[in-house]
Amino acid sequence: MNVTVRWETALPVQHALLRQGASSQEEAKASAEASQKYYVISVFGFRMPSQRSRSYGSDPNNPPDDSQSRSSSNQDQLRSQLLDAAHLTPKVGRTIYAEDVKVIGYDGEEIRFMFPRSAGLTASAKEVDFVLEVRGIKVEEKFKLSDMQYQGQLAL
Repeated sequence: MNVTVRWETALPVQHALLRQGASSQEEAKASAEASQKYYVISVFGFRMPSQRSRSYGSDPNNPPDDSQSRSSSNQDQLRSQLLDAAHLTPKVGRTIYAEDVKVIGYDGEEIRFMFPRSAGLTASAKEVDFVLEVRGIKVEEKFKLSDMQYQGQLAL
């Protein structure tokens, strides 16, 4: 699995995305609002390993009528599993657990984890590990806060 982990709310990342035109005005506004309250970490390319294969009877293209409610239930279960599976661990300080998660795209091409800014990461932490561990798969990315300076300030 080829996975990319990006500190989405880092100011240089926000500026780069705006320059690329990757965000619409609405997306940029929503991202700015989320940045005020959360550190947002995005994971691209992560595929949840399935617990079991789904069976829809003889025709896989014609699921039963309750598939919509099943899909909603599966999304809620996936969201809950992802919330429980992700955290930030600063080298100095307490572990920070995700407060919210958004799965974007049909196959979850992007997963955004929201960690509360109230935890107050500072440069003294030196490093922060993002860890996602779910169903036997572990994704870990180390962020060096000295590399995350922008115009002389920590830009998380």
